Amino acid sequence: MGRRQHAHAAQLMALGDGRWRLAGDLTLSAVSALATKRLEPGEQQQVMLDLAGVGKPSSAGVALLLEWQAQLRADGATLVLHNVPLAMQRLAALANVDALLGLGEQPDPAAGAADVGVRA
Repeated sequence: MGRRQHAHAAQLMALGDGRWRLAGDLTLSAVSALATKRLEPGEQQQVMLDLAGVGKPSSAGVALLLEWQAQLRADGATLVLHNVPLAMQRLAALANVDALLGLGEQPDPAAGAADVGVRA
């Protein structure tokens, strides 16, 4: 059982030039560990964050995105989300923060995820 938990642990990977990938389960403990990380923008003052690998979104994960957005905004940068899981979009809508994250547009249900931009 412990091995399975580690297999899905959330990881943040820098891909270079302001591009990042977040993958794994966004449990409360995983989000707590990720909250200490800072996303560095590329030369365009933009962070592109791919969420396609997020297995279990959570409200804590939505809060983490809001925190990263605020940090980037303070630095004059922009957060752009890609491949946002439908479950994460629904959690953001339930918390009434979907518009803050640029998730106000209705996703294509056939796609299951959306590319969205967040203006900081």
